[in-house]
Amino acid sequence: MEERVHVSLLGKEYTVPAELTIMDAMEYAGFKLIRGCGCRSGFCGACAVIYRLKGSTELKVVLSC
Repeated sequence: MEERVHVSLLGKEYTVPAELTIMDAMEYAGFKLIRGCGCRSGFCGACAVIYRLKGSTELKVVLSC
């Protein structure tokens, strides 16, 4: 059985496979990504996102691809 995680995207909760990137998790949840996707390989930096873990106030920045 594949491991699943709970994520909150734009205020809604989703359960997605744990091995997905943030970008892939958004697409798995039904979002159609048109802008800000960049190269999808981590070279251009266009997919940078700010996130925080539940229960924490610390903001982190990563590439969503």
